Amino acid sequence: MKKDARTWRVHAMGTHFNFQLRQATPRHARRLAEATERLLQSMETSWSRFREDSELSALNQTGELAHPSTLLRLAVFEALTAHRLTGGHFDPRVKRALEHLGYERSFTEVGTGAELAPRPAASPARPPSEFCAIFDEHAGVLSIGSEPIDLGGIGKGLALRMLSDHLRHSDSGSHLIEAGGDIRTYLDSHDPDPWFVDIEDPFSSASLPMLVRVGTGAVATSSVKVRNWKVGGQTKHHIIDPATMDSAESDLYAVTVVDTDSARAEVFSKWIFLRGGAGGMAICRDREIAALMIGLDGGVRYSPAWARYMQVQAEASTRATGCVLSDVSSPLEPLSVSA
Repeated sequence: MKKDARTWRVHAMGTHFNFQLRQATPRHARRLAEATERLLQSMETSWSRFREDSELSALNQTGELAHPSTLLRLAVFEALTAHRLTGGHFDPRVKRALEHLGYERSFTEVGTGAELAPRPAASPARPPSEFCAIFDEHAGVLSIGSEPIDLGGIGKGLALRMLSDHLRHSDSGSHLIEAGGDIRTYLDSHDPDPWFVDIEDPFSSASLPMLVRVGTGAVATSSVKVRNWKVGGQTKHHIIDPATMDSAESDLYAVTVVDTDSARAEVFSKWIFLRGGAGGMAICRDREIAALMIGLDGGVRYSPAWARYMQVQAEASTRATGCVLSDVSSPLEPLSVSA
């Protein structure tokens, strides 16, 4: 079978970016594939913590970098905005904590459930002040302070945003980009068919028969299903609580957020995970976030705003047990039910 030129994959920043176009011709799609690969290479060179020659690695060595690229400046100030938006629950200064827990290289090299050697040093303490980044326009110097930062999650969300914008401005038509379970979609105004995204139950593929229906938007999931490992017999994962500088203790197993922006969806999903079920639902109510939360006990709850996107497969809907919709003032109706 001949490969469809309108789908391609690029490996960057420790994950696979999968692209899917609907209307583009094969020739145009090949040009777009080459362009997205170059753009991803630029991003990796700018903000990958796994590359010693990246701008981020240079910035982390001294806390300052002269003449940083626009890409790095954008990512750092995106992280600063997220830090302030979440009241410090999102904090990029978790690099030492991740390395202390053994996450020093790309997770494809670590592997889910791997036993890593314990680190003899004490766990890093929470930085005493708020995260701050400054760019001196006159001197051309970017400063972040003495604590090194990690731009992994928000960098992926930002990459999805920029890749989608590039495809859109290059007349790609409707497209979908997936990276590590996070998704960015664009729906052309002449395209009548929305994008449907499967919501995975981390415990069983049969117990949560749900799709979300999106036009132009983003879906991001924070989960401990894959990026987890063991240190000294204890299970650790990549979602770091800035208050403890250790793997977060939460009553949630996975959080999925639908938003208009992929970087913001990534930040919100982690914020909700850190706050847990009750605290996460309060955030969703306050900010009208569309979120699905799966607890450690397998229970499922979703925010009122989630109803705008939810589609349930009627055949298996009786298997979606334990669903709790909190604080709903009007009846919840899924957008449609497919037989």
